[in-house]
Order: sequence, then C-alpha cells, then structure tokens
Amino acid sequence: MREGAGPDGTKGRILAAAAIEIRQIGLRRMTVSGLAARLGMSHANVYRHFEGKAGIVDALLNGWLKGFETRLQEIVDGPDPADDKLERFLATLMRGYAETHRTEGPLFGLLAEPPEEAREPERHARRIEDWLERIAEEGIGTRLFTGTDSRKLVALVQDLAFRFINPAAIAREMTPGLASEARRDRAVRAIVRTLMSRR
Repeated sequence: MREGAGPDGTKGRILAAAAIEIRQIGLRRMTVSGLAARLGMSHANVYRHFEGKAGIVDALLNGWLKGFETRLQEIVDGPDPADDKLERFLATLMRGYAETHRTEGPLFGLLAEPPEEAREPERHARRIEDWLERIAEEGIGTRLFTGTDSRKLVALVQDLAFRFINPAAIAREMTPGLASEARRDRAVRAIVRTLMSRR
C-alpha cells in the first residue's frame, strides 16, 4: 500500500499499525493513544479518521470481509440450483472462517469478540442471513426445499451449522482437529439433505 500524505495514506498507516498492535498485544490492550504514539502523531489525528477503536475495528474487518463476501455473493447470484448453492455457500463460509481463525487468529477475533460499538460484525451477520434467505426462497420456489417459510429454513440452517459458522463458537474451539474439514463437509451435506427431506 502506498502511504501518501493525504487522508487515504494516513488511514492506511493507522490501519497497518493497528493490525500490528492487535497481533502483538491484542485488541483489549490496544489504545488510540498508544497507536498514535507508534505512528508519531497525536491521538486527535487518529480520531479525525476513525471513530475510536470501534471505527478502526470496522475498517479492518471491512478490508478482510470485502473479498470474502464477494465470493459468497457470487455463489448466491449464480445459476446453480438452490441445493448446490447452499452447499457451496456453507462450505465457502465455513472454510473461510476456519482458515482465517487458523492463520490470523487476532484478525478473526475482531469478528468473534468485537468492541460493543463496532458495527461491521452485525452488518456482516445480517448479510449472511439475507443471502441464506435468498437461497432458501429459491429452494422453496423451485420445490427443492420443503416448507413455505424461508426464515424458518434459515433459522434451521443456522442452528445446525452453529459451531461452524458462528465466529464466537469457532473462536472458543479448543480441541485441535475437532472441527476438521471432513467434519465440516459432512455437516454441510447433512444440512442440505435435511432441507430437502423435511415434511
């Protein structure tokens, strides 16, 4: 990233420094004043670009989630039948979360345990729910899924997939290998079969 003297360059420097601080000392210990000191600027300058710690978290999450959500939306917008879409959507969501948790634990922690004032985690969760509802509506409309209430189908999917798609539950997973890729894949297939066989 090119760091210029303008606002975009300053924002980039602040976010890069924040990511380093979060990796080194964790989100809870990171402070705006400490971040400003690392960058050699006043804390007022940080506040000019972000609404405190929560604003920085939102910006960091937005940067990570943008490409990830683009892949998810492409699945939802694609021409595949609803059962294939649901399988691919859940597999992509689960693998994306699991990989980020494994390789970038502190970054994933921003989604799993964000500051109360952060808004991006809630917005992300709402987008995931909306996309699942679109798939459910399509499946109901084409009679691939049984039932008539897409919201109930989404609630069922969220309940069955909870340990694999809830960031806080993923972050609390302490047993190595328990949520293996094979186990996640079996769960996805079982969820799709459940929606197609409910009476």
